[in-house]
Amino acid sequence: MNNERNQTMLRLIGCLALGMMLIFNAASFMPVAEAASGQTLTLDKLHYLKGEAITLSYTGAGASGTDWIGIYKTGDVPPGAGASLRWSYLKTGDGKVSVSNGLAPGTYDALFMLDDGYEIVDRKTFEVVDRVSVTGVTLDQQNVIMTEGETITLTATVAPANANDPQVSWTSSDSAVLSVTAAGGSASLIGLSPGTATVTVTTADGNFTAAANVTVEADLALQSIIESAQAKYDAAVEGNEDGLYAAGSKAQLQSAIAAANETANDADAAEEQVKSAKAALKAAIQRFNKQQISADINGDGRISVGDVAIVAGGYGKQPDQAGWNEKIDVNHDGKVDLADLQIVAKATKK
Repeated sequence: MNNERNQTMLRLIGCLALGMMLIFNAASFMPVAEAASGQTLTLDKLHYLKGEAITLSYTGAGASGTDWIGIYKTGDVPPGAGASLRWSYLKTGDGKVSVSNGLAPGTYDALFMLDDGYEIVDRKTFEVVDRVSVTGVTLDQQNVIMTEGETITLTATVAPANANDPQVSWTSSDSAVLSVTAAGGSASLIGLSPGTATVTVTTADGNFTAAANVTVEADLALQSIIESAQAKYDAAVEGNEDGLYAAGSKAQLQSAIAAANETANDADAAEEQVKSAKAALKAAIQRFNKQQISADINGDGRISVGDVAIVAGGYGKQPDQAGWNEKIDVNHDGKVDLADLQIVAKATKK
């Protein structure tokens, strides 16, 4: 009987001891858990250029001033990973800190750690990439003819396609003739009054420029637009040389002219039908202009081995592939191949 009582007492004592240990451990852990919930780390971006300072915002740094940020390669865990690649102490409370970036391209973790130790309360991952500078910019049209009230779109292509900063700005040389509304790499042009203006696009990186000459005409009658389109058709020659037009482009323009003629010859055509026919023919003329072959790929006003090199750099590309540049599809057949290289190479000898 005594033995049973002793065993029962021992079991009770064991349970009490285990319970006390759990309570003690929970109590001792709670301050860290509570602190961690208010200690956060935020990066100003996820990709940094090599050499660009890494800026971090933090909250909840301790009063001791010994909480710190350490930078490690992703997957490395301190202290076993050794010394941090970059580090900085954090001032009490919330704030920002910048860490110098001499890091090689790769993926890294920024770790928020406590009291000069290695207890991690937050982690953020970022990437360091090589700087790819802009080398030039081109426009999809160099000579534009439009009428009052008409809106067209110009598109800029920044080279190379993987440049870190492809941002551009747009300007009009005469805002009374032409307004320009930028939307990233494209701009909407609105003809305000008859006259001429130059639209210039400038890269943020390197200040490279490209320009288009724009003529705004008074709103023409449908028959006048047809005559202008027909003259353009008659003067154009198709072929695989600089200055000629892509195969099939004349047939498309002629089809649009024929459709416009039907409306022009219809005595019962409503005003809205005439307006629609004018807009459709103008759009066809713009498409036709884009089909003219230009071997001046970089838009610098001359054709050189530099233009050949740009086409060679995109050799084999098609429209659905990364790095596609419409400008280097010189003959507008939907691919960059030997024919494009031959056109540009031949034009350099002129």
